[in-house]
Amino acid sequence: MRPLQPALTFTESLASYGSFFVRCVKGSFAYRATTITNLLTTATAYSITIMIWRQVYTQNSALTIPKQQMFVYLLLAGCINYAMGMSIEFRIGNRIRTGQIATDLLKPVDFQISQGIQSISDGFFNGAMGIIVFLCGFLVFGTQVFPASASALGLAVVSFLLSFMIMYGIGFLFVQGAFYTYSGYGIFASRNALQLTFSGVSAPLDYYPPLLRTITEWLPFRHTIYTPISIYLGWAKDNEAYSLLLQQTAWVLALFMVGRLIMKQAIKQLEVQGG
Repeated sequence: MRPLQPALTFTESLASYGSFFVRCVKGSFAYRATTITNLLTTATAYSITIMIWRQVYTQNSALTIPKQQMFVYLLLAGCINYAMGMSIEFRIGNRIRTGQIATDLLKPVDFQISQGIQSISDGFFNGAMGIIVFLCGFLVFGTQVFPASASALGLAVVSFLLSFMIMYGIGFLFVQGAFYTYSGYGIFASRNALQLTFSGVSAPLDYYPPLLRTITEWLPFRHTIYTPISIYLGWAKDNEAYSLLLQQTAWVLALFMVGRLIMKQAIKQLEVQGG
């Protein structure tokens, strides 16, 4: 589909994306009840995870990762996973089902980038909630939640930004299936299951069985949670840390290009379901 209006200039595009970002952030803050419910649900789920690991350490204290560092890892994993929460599958799936996607594709802005802007607004809001949880963790664990060094913090910030882009790339790639299924629920469930399994959100990848660990090496999910935390905690440093950043950058570019190519084919399957 071609836009109804002429393509915007670079300056006009930036202004349009900036205005869209502000509206999306305001929209996120408008749904307070939903946000509080999601935050409490997530907190409950991670509390259960921590209780399970506490029991594991009670029965076997000789694990390779010290107990306190494990709990800091789980805290960081929970905060990062929550910060990267984006409803791209539901959002685009619903627009495909109701036919609003046709209007989106006719706008003189890039659909993939505009959806990325909206996902950034999700991350901006969820990240603020994640920081609050992190500060609560600081009250419990003290200085143990601090990064291994100043350089580790800097590299971890870069890694987190790349991990967010990877997460968006994965979501955008998966959501192309909604053009065929006309629903985002199954797509979200599939992507979420893979994310929970291979990202290291519930346990460091060091504890994975050899087969699963090998699989994670060939998938991008580990770079969304495990990579930024391993850099932050100093598990990966110097050349290893830079190598991980390069791998993340490669995944960002690959997911962006593949998502773009697949979408060109997927929109040919578009069938408006609304009426």
